[in-house]
Amino acid sequence: MLEGLPGLAIILLVAVLVAFIILAIGNDLAPKTHDSPGKLAPYACGEDIPPTKVRVNVENFFVYAVYFMIFDILGFVLATTLSGPRNLTLPLAYAAASLLSVMILTTRWKR
Repeated sequence: MLEGLPGLAIILLVAVLVAFIILAIGNDLAPKTHDSPGKLAPYACGEDIPPTKVRVNVENFFVYAVYFMIFDILGFVLATTLSGPRNLTLPLAYAAASLLSVMILTTRWKR
């Protein structure tokens, strides 16, 4: 059971050593820059824009999530039942119900 552990430890040690060597070489080759006041500014343009509270409209997100869910399930049902159609009434009924629910959501969303 322990016969592969010394080899695994050596491989891990070599991998960590190679990673540190690559990091050291990259650190030496990287250009050395000094932080300027413009670099430390919150925006690249240098304007002081006051932070505002972000208002998220959860209702619009919910409507899009419901649309996605309806079409995702509809696509799954149609893809799995139309490959070997024995009975087309169930997928067609589900597609009609999905279309009806999308129409209802669309009329309610426009209000």
